[in-house]
Parts: sequence; C-alpha cells; structure tokens
Amino acid sequence: PWAAPEVPAVTSSDSFQTTAAPGGAPCPTTASAAPNKPSFLAGTLAPKAGAYSPLVMKLSREDGTQPIGGFEATLPEGLLAKLAGVPYCPEAAIAQARSRSKPNEGALEQAHPSCPAASELGSLDVAAGAGPTPLHTPGHIYLAGPYKGAPLSAVTITPAIAGPFDLGTVVVRAAIYIDPNTSQGRTVSDPLPQILEGIPLDLRSVSLELNRPRFTLNPTSCDRKTVSGATTSAFGQIAPLSSPFQVGGCKSLPYKPKFSARLFGPIHRGGHPRFRTVFTAKPGEANTKRIVLALPSSEFIDQAHFRTICTRVQFAADQCPAGSIYGHVKATTPLVDYPLEGPVYLRSSNHKLPDAVIALRGPASQPIEVDVVGRVDSVNGGLRTTFAAVPDAPLTKAVVTLQGGKKGLFQNSTNICKGAFRATLKLDGQNGKVHDTRPLMKAQCPKKKSAKKGGGRHH
Repeated sequence: PWAAPEVPAVTSSDSFQTTAAPGGAPCPTTASAAPNKPSFLAGTLAPKAGAYSPLVMKLSREDGTQPIGGFEATLPEGLLAKLAGVPYCPEAAIAQARSRSKPNEGALEQAHPSCPAASELGSLDVAAGAGPTPLHTPGHIYLAGPYKGAPLSAVTITPAIAGPFDLGTVVVRAAIYIDPNTSQGRTVSDPLPQILEGIPLDLRSVSLELNRPRFTLNPTSCDRKTVSGATTSAFGQIAPLSSPFQVGGCKSLPYKPKFSARLFGPIHRGGHPRFRTVFTAKPGEANTKRIVLALPSSEFIDQAHFRTICTRVQFAADQCPAGSIYGHVKATTPLVDYPLEGPVYLRSSNHKLPDAVIALRGPASQPIEVDVVGRVDSVNGGLRTTFAAVPDAPLTKAVVTLQGGKKGLFQNSTNICKGAFRATLKLDGQNGKVHDTRPLMKAQCPKKKSAKKGGGRHH
C-alpha cells in the first residue's frame, strides 16, 4: 500500500484462500451480511460551559464491516455555532469544485480551492482502503447556504490524491436542519462515494474538526447530554450512533438578566393598552431555561377581543391566519449578524386558554426559525405566562410588543396610574441559578402639576 510501503506485498495467490475475516471471525457469505457496527466519537476539545471550543467528530469502522454510505448527526441542546461573520461558499464555487471530479484535477483544487477561505469551518480527514494501514486524505469543510429545505449546509471538498494517483475532487454536501423548539442542529449528509474511477474506496473513517476560531459554542447547562445520529451502509442498513457529551463549570457563570414591562395608551379602567416587555442579558452569563411572568391584577384578558386562534396543524404548515397574530417580537443574539423577529401567535392548546407562541425568524436568505411556546393561565386572579423550555442559546436583547386598542387583549381593571402595580417574574438559568424580581408595570401617566412659586407678600 502507498500509505505504508514497509508492509510486504502479497506474493502468493494461496494467501487469499481463507474463510476468516480480519480478526479471525468467519467470512460472511455475502457483503450485505457483514457486520454494520461503526464507532462514533464526538465532543469539544475544551468542554467548559459557555466557552468557544473546536468540535471534533470521528466516524469509523473495522475492516471487513459494511462500507459507510452516509451519516447524520444531531448535536446536544446548547452546542451551537456562531454564524456571524461567516460568509457562505457561493453556489458557483461549489459547482466549480464538483466540475473538478476528473482525474488529475484534484491537484488543481488543492492548489486553488474553489470556496473562499473566509467560509472555511475546519478540516476533514478521510481514511480509505483495506487492511491495517488505510490511506488518509485531507480535505476542507465550508459553510454554505440553504439546501434541501434546510436553512444551512456544509460542504466537504477533498482532493482524492494517493501518491502518484490523482482521481479528481470529491465533494459531499450535508444539509443542516435546526430544530425550532430546541435550536439543535441536525446534519444529514448526501451519499458518500463508493467507487472513484473504477477504484473501490472502502472508506474506513471520516474525521471532522470544526476549528474556526470562536465558532462552536458550548452550552451553559452541565446536564449529561448525547451527540446522536445514524449511519446508512452502502447496502442500506442503518446503525445508530451515540457519543456522551457534558461540559463543566456552569456554576461559575453569573445569571442576572434585566427585565422591564411597560403599558402604552389608555390608563383608565376598561382601556386596552399596548404591552411591551424588554429582556436583556450580558455576555458571559448563563442562558435562560425557564420564564414565568405573572401580571398584576390591574390587567386581565378581554375575551371579547379574541380573534382567530391558530391551530397546531396550521402552525406546523406555516399557515396561521393573520387574525391569530397579537404582537411582534425582535431579538438579537451574538450568534448571527441579523435580528431574529416575527409575530406573536395565539395557538390552540390542551389547556383552557390558548398558548402564546413567540416565532423568531431570520431573513429569507437565512431562514432560521426558533419557536418559544408559553402556556397561559390564571393565578391569584391575575394572568400568568410560563415559557417552560427556552433554548440554551445566548440572547442579548428581546423585545416583545403586544397589540393594544381594538386589537388589544389586555384590559385595565382599574386606573393604572392610581397606584403602583408590579408583575411577578421568575427566571431560571440553564446553570441552575434563579433570578426572581417584582418589576414595576410602568404606564404613560400624566405628569403631576408642580406647585406655583411666589404669588403674594410675605410678612
């Protein structure tokens, strides 16, 4: 083999007359009957909570097992990527790399990469060939745009060069789906090549390292998690993948976000004010896990102002009627260059009142979706909303504005300027810390007239 020239070549055809596979196990009667048990390892090099660290993955198989035909992997909650500042590899550049698939064009890709260096995420190592010393071939990983219904994708480009042999360039693209409820990333690769220019590749391992500086961000929860996935062999058989994952140092992270609430518009009893909340957090803090906001008794829901409620089926199909929108949300995060914003829906639920769904959306060119669902109920005569499963993601600021006037759901039970009314806020951090406050419900109250100065002779 070119990878290990010190290994002596087989000189006798009698050496092939064997019924034992590598390791002494009996040879399967057919290739599809061979074992399909790949090994899988994944994690970050520095598993510190809330810190950036390179992400490494290795998928491998023993000689004599079923070839790897494709794979998918799902990251644990809170293990995220900072996409801000990373441009996509253009579609034209990906097409150019694919066009270099002919023999002797791998060196061209090696000398003049198709994708710009600014879009590179890390490195790739592919081991191929039978026996104890497979050949290792390096490649590169790039960020790319929407693909196969996913908002993002990754492209691996590997010049297939083995010593004096140049078999061209191998391009494999993987769609990256993002779970809207947990923000988890799931990567699904296209089928991996099995034969190149008539040569069986016999892939033995695929190793990835996303080592772009400040790209992969650890979660702020120290709960035990798993990097999961599956491989599909060249014969269509599926094998599950699982690698344990956990970070440390969560308790050292501070958690003290700020929150404010304000009413705009009518202050009198029976009025329907517009309602706005502002949530802010500092960099380096633990992310939020749970939010419970109970409004004071000065505000209640006017059920006569309920319009349309979006059904779960409509919401899943992204077909909620306009009448089910009762507000707007805008959030900023250091992970992307643009704000995430969208409507606030009332969606049908299994409870007495409909759920409030905050639908965060990216621009059309980067269609990332995050949905935060809040259960609405009543406690102690006041209105309460509980967001029980907030994604473990950094949030700089979030502004939620609910409609007022004829479209407003909130109604004043009294003159809100005659007294001080406070909400009850309970915040739970991903690291187990809590931050409970009683924010004042501010309103547009008229300014008090100041006493007139002077006016008369003093004795």
